[in-house]
Amino acid sequence: MTEGSAEDLETTINETVRLLMARTGKRQADVAAALGVTRGAVSSRLLGRAEWKLSDLPRVADCFGLTVSELLSGYTAIAIAGRLPPTGPIRTRVA
Repeated sequence: MTEGSAEDLETTINETVRLLMARTGKRQADVAAALGVTRGAVSSRLLGRAEWKLSDLPRVADCFGLTVSELLSGYTAIAIAGRLPPTGPIRTRVA
């Protein structure tokens, strides 16, 4: 795998996880609990400051009811396949 494609894969995972979180109403803390890491560790991964570990992928996919293959395929492919998880509660920030 070339460096460019590894970066593309990280970007795909980050975008997919963010969109899945928005759709399901899950927070970084929820994903962190599924991974057994801190919320800060998830934040670092989503911001591209840290890379996703191979061992993270099955757990984060399971968190959204997906397979690793589906997670790696990206949000659009998941939607086209009709595999998007159900929508969750809409959370708003309190000022």
